[in-house]
Amino acid sequence: MKLRILLLILVPPVLFLLCALAILWIPLPQPFPPPFSGERNRISAITTGILGAMYVVGLAAYVITSVLRAGRILDPVLVPAGLASKSYLVFGRQYHGMIQSREVRVYFVPSQGISPAQLTVHVFASPGTRMSIGQKRSLLNGTDCTQLNAKELGLGPLQVYARDEESARTLLADPATRAALRRLVDDQEAPGSREVYLQPKSVWMRARPRRITQRQLRQWLDDLLVLAEASERKLDPSAACT
Repeated sequence: MKLRILLLILVPPVLFLLCALAILWIPLPQPFPPPFSGERNRISAITTGILGAMYVVGLAAYVITSVLRAGRILDPVLVPAGLASKSYLVFGRQYHGMIQSREVRVYFVPSQGISPAQLTVHVFASPGTRMSIGQKRSLLNGTDCTQLNAKELGLGPLQVYARDEESARTLLADPATRAALRRLVDDQEAPGSREVYLQPKSVWMRARPRRITQRQLRQWLDDLLVLAEASERKLDPSAACT
């Protein structure tokens, strides 16, 4: 879509310039004024101005329609799953509902120009710890969280931060949990940055995907549900940090 919009921005102005030059230069029979005369200049300016105005309106309508359509690319996965779709931040969509008896909220803003798409998926749960896993330094790496050795945990070369190292090791000892985290954060078929967080009231992922497929979204949602279930089953909810 970006290439198409770029062509729509660059090509028409060149065509308008050629059109203006043609109107100025091409000899026309009476009653048209002679080429390069003042009257021919006015005809050229008026014609080019009308075409330019129509182009700007058409381009704006096309861009807005394309972005709105892009904002709904998650509908085929999330709406049949039982989530209600609403508008979000003008061009984006938000989805709320229940999946496997858990409240799920999804917020999606499509890519606009040079800015990447933004996707946040929340699965409400009660993990017994605060933890973050990402490809780079996490936003939740404050003084109350310790960076763990991801290679020892089977998640190298990811970045892992946890408030309670023992709880994190207990959770990550499960091969299914580690596999889900790898698919969520380190899937090479899904370019773009992604981070997963465990917090007192939810397990959630923040992503800036350069592209996203329905299969990837379904897999991410399934893996977050697995992670939410594992965090409650293996950890003590009464120890959840506030």
